[in-house]
Amino acid sequence: MSFNWLNDFHREMEKPDNYAEKTLAQYRLGIKAKGSIVGVRIERDQEGCDACQQLDDTAVYHPDDAPHLPLPTCSKGRRCGCVYRPVMSYENP
Repeated sequence: MSFNWLNDFHREMEKPDNYAEKTLAQYRLGIKAKGSIVGVRIERDQEGCDACQQLDDTAVYHPDDAPHLPLPTCSKGRRCGCVYRPVMSYENP
């Protein structure tokens, strides 16, 4: 089953003011519960601004250390298409 519609939805929606705090808190809870989540990755907006293109889309962050989205210098502001994605233990070599 393809979840492309969900990816498109997340990229096209305007982010609420608390997007980073709320999303990272959910991933933080997943890590604390000793589940399969080991961190977060930022999936860049391929049509994003220079600030977005500078993000390392292979980096795995603890939610406490992840850059807050949208980036302060992002030209798209709350319409930035960059999103957080969980990194699962079975993905991490």
